[in-house]
Amino acid sequence: MMRHALLLAVLVLALPLGSEGARAQPAPTQCAAPSELLDSDVRLPELAKRLRARQPITIVAIGGASTAGTAAGDGEGNAYPRRLEEALQRRHPGVPITVINKGVPRQTTDEMVARFPSDVFALHPTLVIWETGTVDAVRSIDVEGFAGALESGIAALRQQHAEIMLVDMQYNPKTSSLINFEPYLDTLHRTADLQEVYSFRRYDVMRYWSDSGRFDLVDVPNGRQAALAGEIYRCLGERMADAIDHAAR
Repeated sequence: MMRHALLLAVLVLALPLGSEGARAQPAPTQCAAPSELLDSDVRLPELAKRLRARQPITIVAIGGASTAGTAAGDGEGNAYPRRLEEALQRRHPGVPITVINKGVPRQTTDEMVARFPSDVFALHPTLVIWETGTVDAVRSIDVEGFAGALESGIAALRQQHAEIMLVDMQYNPKTSSLINFEPYLDTLHRTADLQEVYSFRRYDVMRYWSDSGRFDLVDVPNGRQAALAGEIYRCLGERMADAIDHAAR
């Protein structure tokens, strides 16, 4: 029961609820993040080839509540996969790019892997964006088990010839003081390095926004919560598009 309550707290505190976020338009400089948080030696050659040839590209985003758009207050409409699709379509006019949202709240990494055959493989994606780790941390899943589930999922995706981008947890000072994310962050990043998979360091990007004062994730005035949620998801979509373009060079 305590774990269930804590998970609900994560979902509520990490990004506020509301529908007004759809109207939020953060300034480009507010969305900026240091290049070292996005740069990687990992490349996405198949996606790059399809971009050059202007061939259709399907991206599947599978993950938890933040992928589903729970905190955005407007379902998939404000979630970062939709914002990523918009950013990529704007940057690559004439290339048919579709980002399909397969987020389901409150699932562990193992439970997401079990959904791969129906929710990922059947769609034949060029790229799979896999956001995971939050529920594992909340439930204190064995870290070695978490690593094994990541490795199993990566192997399964590669068998389907899909390129992969892992996405780590959201950052919020409140939830980070309640939950020990560090072992899961370290495990996800280490697994990505060993498996030569691109890792989008969402936790560090959001911590940079918080520490630099670009977004105040703690003292949010009443009536401002929904707009803040929309801005952050839009910014994440832009920075993910940066990462994809970098890896597809």
